[in-house]
Amino acid sequence: MAPPSPRASLKASYPYYLANQPVYANTDLEIIDKYTQQVATRVARADDETVRKAITAAVEAQPAMAALPAYERKAILLEVAKQLTERLEEFAMALCIEAGKPIKDARAEIIRGVDTFTVAAEEAVRQHGEFLPLDISKRVHGFNGIVRRFPNGPVAMISPFNFPVP
Repeated sequence: MAPPSPRASLKASYPYYLANQPVYANTDLEIIDKYTQQVATRVARADDETVRKAITAAVEAQPAMAALPAYERKAILLEVAKQLTERLEEFAMALCIEAGKPIKDARAEIIRGVDTFTVAAEEAVRQHGEFLPLDISKRVHGFNGIVRRFPNGPVAMISPFNFPVP
């Protein structure tokens, strides 16, 4: 009996997420295995209205996200790193199949993503700003400035097909 294919680790279909909820709205988008030319899985495709809802949900969530204490932001980022680690083979296989990336490179990309989220988690509790002396002239002798960083809010990004993991 032949061993199971590593491609068997992929689910039959995947949702998109809207306001932190998985949505299996449809499975219109077939993901074709670059090596076998067969359908490897299907993913839910968000339409224009769904994208608008996602943007609205992100804007509405911004105040709550900005109010999160640093330790909670750290915990969220570490959870992402944990999930990437636990599902490393599944994500690596998805990259291999969808982008045609060699499995060794795909695994390295997922591990890089784990590293990125781990470092971001560590930085989340170190962002305490800067203290700047402003004594550039006699007039401002004894003046100091404090720089503190605040979240800007939602951002939109398009990840490149060949390196989609942050």
